[in-house]
Amino acid sequence: MDDLKEPAAPGAPPAATDAPAPPRPRRRWLRALLYLFAAVGVLALALVGYAVYDHSKKPAAPARVTIDEAAVIESMMADTYGKYSASKKGWLYVGEDNRTYLMRVVQQVKIPDGADGDELYFVASGGGTDGDGAVVGVFHVRPTVPHDGGLTQVNTQLAMPWAQAVKPEQVHFEALSENLWGWVVKVQTGSDAKVSPVTVSNMVLAPHGDEIAVLGRFDGASDFDPGVPCAEAKADWDAYVNHVTPEVEGEDIEEPEEPLRCDKRRWTYRTGTVSGNIPVPITVTAGGTRDGLPVEPRKWKLMFDMKSFTYNVPNELHETTGEE
Repeated sequence: MDDLKEPAAPGAPPAATDAPAPPRPRRRWLRALLYLFAAVGVLALALVGYAVYDHSKKPAAPARVTIDEAAVIESMMADTYGKYSASKKGWLYVGEDNRTYLMRVVQQVKIPDGADGDELYFVASGGGTDGDGAVVGVFHVRPTVPHDGGLTQVNTQLAMPWAQAVKPEQVHFEALSENLWGWVVKVQTGSDAKVSPVTVSNMVLAPHGDEIAVLGRFDGASDFDPGVPCAEAKADWDAYVNHVTPEVEGEDIEEPEEPLRCDKRRWTYRTGTVSGNIPVPITVTAGGTRDGLPVEPRKWKLMFDMKSFTYNVPNELHETTGEE
């Protein structure tokens, strides 16, 4: 049994190999993203630097213009009317008619929220030192354009030989559109309704380019007291209207003087709601009495004409203005 052998002992497991593991694949997309972020950052810094450099080359915008009302008004009044008279408490102005007027400021308002800075609007008026006539001066002061930090002023002087000096309560400052302010100035003729008719007309003014324009005139009030009962005055007036002067050859017959009637008519106005750049319509309402009786109520709506830059006023509203 020599040929019988013991089974061989189980062999040891094969030894582990010492070869290195294959390398993991590199994340190249992450490195590319980091490079992209870095490039964007550099570009942003360059843009900021250029903006700062470009801004530094541009001239600084002028500071917002502010107006010292008292100082500007005093300067404008002196430039326009001459030296202030402390004894007269006003400016003695020699008009184009070579008559002297005592001018005083009767209205002023500063608009502080203009696009370029403060704006100043004011009105001056004065009667003749000899007792006749009046002058109305209307002023607008605004920042100069192109902006240089200075001020530009425009004004107009209206000589009214038939009128009274304007009082503060006779000046109404109105918003006419989103970018236009103006005045309604009540111009009065006569002072005693028992002596002669006293009339008031409304004059609308506003800045327009390099001037202050008259946008329109319409009736405000008409007063007369004939000193007799209104029915009697009306009968005299009717007789005058129906009177026919006979024609006599070779003779000049004097026409009778027109008698005046009782008059206490009033025209009130109301501006529309501001919306946009076109000046608002003005609604005028007639009321009061004539010959001691109420007048027929009427209304007119005055529309603005941008082409002529005036209000369209019908002839019926020109009784006190002297216009047709």
